[in-house]
Amino acid sequence: MSSGESAVSIDSTLAAVDSWLTEYISARHPEIGRIGPVCPFVAPSRKNRTMETRVRFVGHSPTLELVEEIARSSLREYGLISWQGRNPMLRAMVVALPDLRSEDTKLLDEAQIRVKDEFVEQGLMVGQFHENCDVPAARNPDFAVSRAPVPVLAIRAIALHDIFFLAEHRHWFEKYREKFGQFYTPQAMENEDRFRVEHYRRAARAYGYPA
Repeated sequence: MSSGESAVSIDSTLAAVDSWLTEYISARHPEIGRIGPVCPFVAPSRKNRTMETRVRFVGHSPTLELVEEIARSSLREYGLISWQGRNPMLRAMVVALPDLRSEDTKLLDEAQIRVKDEFVEQGLMVGQFHENCDVPAARNPDFAVSRAPVPVLAIRAIALHDIFFLAEHRHWFEKYREKFGQFYTPQAMENEDRFRVEHYRRAARAYGYPA
């Protein structure tokens, strides 16, 4: 057991992540800007036994390269898991880094940016959560939605609402459009979330696609 592992209890980390997923991520929040839980993905994933949690340690002198490698190795591991639930859209993995100090959480932000292309290319999202995270809610830019008591990376399949996170670059948008473009035909859009539809339309116009 390393000194990092001895200083941080794996059991307490798993308990903290479980509480965060239950009491915050799977719950409604008045500042989220819409009806429903902070993340609509988590409760169904847990119910269907398609959520895995891992704990990784970074040691006393973490580097960006180390955190990047943890993210990439987690991507590889995600592809090797024997999932209990059958729905691939609900497969998710939370990777906790409990010994990553508050002053080093910026490494998690930077690593997420560097590896996101690789995840999106495989049809996956990767997001970072920690006590200092300033990522805003899609519908309320004043609400820092990605706060967590333990630094974590969350990996899951790209979902319909991810247009909010995949419109920034053409190759991200094209991956999203390939998977969900059928939801944005004139007929399909009649009963869709107007805010999400408009976000999609702006991106489509920007990249030269029919909107």
